[in-house]
Amino acid sequence: MDSNSSLIQKHILHAGKEYKEIKDGSKVHFHFVTQLCDSDNTILDDSRKLGKPMQLVLGKKFKLEVWETLVKHMSIGEISKFVCDKSWPENVGILGIEFYFPSQYVDQTELEKHDQVSAGKYTIGLGQAKMGFCSDLEDINSICLTVVSNLMKRYELDYAQIELLQVESPEEYEQESWQLTEAEKLASIPKLKEDGNTLYKAGNIQGALDKYSTALGYLEQLMLKEKPNDEDWKKLNDLKIPIQAIDVLKKFLVCS
Repeated sequence: MDSNSSLIQKHILHAGKEYKEIKDGSKVHFHFVTQLCDSDNTILDDSRKLGKPMQLVLGKKFKLEVWETLVKHMSIGEISKFVCDKSWPENVGILGIEFYFPSQYVDQTELEKHDQVSAGKYTIGLGQAKMGFCSDLEDINSICLTVVSNLMKRYELDYAQIELLQVESPEEYEQESWQLTEAEKLASIPKLKEDGNTLYKAGNIQGALDKYSTALGYLEQLMLKEKPNDEDWKKLNDLKIPIQAIDVLKKFLVCS
């Protein structure tokens, strides 16, 4: 497999039907069962009980070394059991509890004043001192992956049974915001605008608005990194204004 192959034993339970190269940026879909190497083969986790397979983007997009190493050399449809030596990977696993709290928050005392409610409604009634919220650089996917990453580092994986279901190359699926570099976000804006126009002409108003909103979100993220009224900021703003105008107009038409 790789430099750690001597620490992994692979047993093919069901041969796959097709091998597809899994390169950095590929998204893999697979079911897994993780168990302890004890006399009872205690099951730690089973993706089928969760109702859907695990998805993982390989390489620099979001690296989970254990899973990446195991699935990279599997064929689609293959079911294999892997036994991993305890010395590798070190301090990695999936059993435990992990919490994630956004770094930004609203002071509930201030929110009581802003909402013009009685003092203590939130701080005493709800028992809240602060309420966390995410920036537009985070979403439910990045939060969940952060938690999974922390769990993988904290606990030890003994062995896993994995069924590889699907491999999507980077160009075969629509990448999410957290996967894109700044250059990729900028390059995607004209296509998002074009796709929005196409959807609008086809009568898919909500789909069009979603495309425009995504493009505007990318532009706003990029503009935050520039000094207002500098040359690069103005170029981004020039891209933003027509998309924003279209977005507002079509939202108005929907409401009316």
